[in-house]
Amino acid sequence: MKPKQLKLKDYFLETSRHTILLVIAFATLIPILWMFATSFKTPADVFAGSLFLPSEFSLDGYIQVFRDIPFSQWFMNSTVISVIQTGGQLLIAICAAYAFANFNFRGREPLFFFVLMTMMIPPQVAMVPTYMIINEMGLVNTFAGVILPQLASGYAIFLLRQAFLTVPKDLGDAAAIDGCNQLQTMWHVYVRLSVTVLVALGLILFVNNWNDYHWPLLVLKDKDLQTLPIAFVQFREENDLDWVPTMAVATLSILPILAIYLVAQRKFVEGFTHTGLKG
Repeated sequence: MKPKQLKLKDYFLETSRHTILLVIAFATLIPILWMFATSFKTPADVFAGSLFLPSEFSLDGYIQVFRDIPFSQWFMNSTVISVIQTGGQLLIAICAAYAFANFNFRGREPLFFFVLMTMMIPPQVAMVPTYMIINEMGLVNTFAGVILPQLASGYAIFLLRQAFLTVPKDLGDAAAIDGCNQLQTMWHVYVRLSVTVLVALGLILFVNNWNDYHWPLLVLKDKDLQTLPIAFVQFREENDLDWVPTMAVATLSILPILAIYLVAQRKFVEGFTHTGLKG
């Protein structure tokens, strides 16, 4: 085959790949675009007219959100819980992953297998016994009751262990020769060389914590303590759903996550190239 024909074939394949990716990306964005457009529609216009363009631009949905529910308070509650919970998960995961990656101790493999098993168990299975423990500790209807049971993340420990295994042992040995103890070695060598992984993991954990619905709903009884995902059910009547304010809540809820991702997207992508989980 001639070189010119090879170049034409490669160009066709590359164009086909890009076209398929663009179609998939657009299909993924359709629900988000519809959500955003619906938040500016009138109730009569939700399922009528254009799918993405409201025939009559209206802010009534957003006005109803701030009027009917304590949105600002719930937004702050979600922020406090998500930030503290994400920070705690990262701290525990760093320590546990460093131990699994660098220490040889009896029962290490069975213990790590147990950590992996926590990723395979649906969280709903553990909700009732966890709630009973939280209730006995007197932490029902508190932020601590929401945060404490979620601090140990098997996924975070696994991902960071994979990242720490890629760090050359010689760097840790050099740090020990220079007088660093284990905590200093962990911070100055392993953590600093895994910043991109930590950023990517932190974003994933934050999104999961921000979107958590069932556990905060179960633990937090006081309306002033509830989190933002609970707002989605506030506009549901017995046989109907008020789409406009619900989509307004959804739009406002994704703005912090979208902003964080736009700031950290480069490190988010780079993070997975350092974890040993390459496709």
